[in-house]
Amino acid sequence: MNWLERKDKFDERLTIQDREILAYLDQHIADIQQMTSQELAQACFVSRSSISRLLKKLEIANFAALKFLLREEVAKLKPARSDFSALVSNYHRYIDQIFEKQDLSLYVQLLQETDILYLYGTGNVQKMEVESLRHLLTSVGKQVVVFFDRGEFDYLKPLFKPDDLLCLLSYKGESSEAIAMLKDSRSSILKTMVMTQTSNNSMAKLADYQLYVPTESIVTPTTRTYEVSTTFYFIIDQLFYDYCQATGVL
Repeated sequence: MNWLERKDKFDERLTIQDREILAYLDQHIADIQQMTSQELAQACFVSRSSISRLLKKLEIANFAALKFLLREEVAKLKPARSDFSALVSNYHRYIDQIFEKQDLSLYVQLLQETDILYLYGTGNVQKMEVESLRHLLTSVGKQVVVFFDRGEFDYLKPLFKPDDLLCLLSYKGESSEAIAMLKDSRSSILKTMVMTQTSNNSMAKLADYQLYVPTESIVTPTTRTYEVSTTFYFIIDQLFYDYCQATGVL
């Protein structure tokens, strides 16, 4: 059983603290090989016994076995150089899924019922996508507030109302800052939504609504990998168009 399979199989056993440790492991997966269990515990601000309990819940024998599982995952993250024509072919399939098969009516209705839409992107590219969504919706009179970090979120939190929606954009769905915001929002009265590339991530499990957006990773000649996120813009455009149709703007 690999790393992802274990997280899925034993998910119901995990506490909030366990999920925070897993989020750290996923974000620093290549660094764990050089760490001891004590160093991992310190990095996660937990005790070594907390790490041991998590391993037991995941049915991992010891810290060395954890390293082995994560080493396997790192190996998977080093694919051969990408064939761009294959990537384009996949995007044709994704676009078909978005425009022909994916029903966005729930999310359009959610936007219609939303008074103020709060938007956050977990990285630089996601922040550009958030800005695109803000620009489109404000052009038809929707009130949108974009914030950029945890400090701004804390400032805005007392203003949240039941008819507001907090929407966070992320690819992997494992941003520690976004996870913390979603946990804080559980004590608030507004609704929460995430847009991520898969359903198997920590952010999706914490949000009230989830919209999954397929993306592709491409490996350059220098073996650097980056995410081609064109499908996020397709989804944003489709949401905007459907929203305008539903509200009679177009």
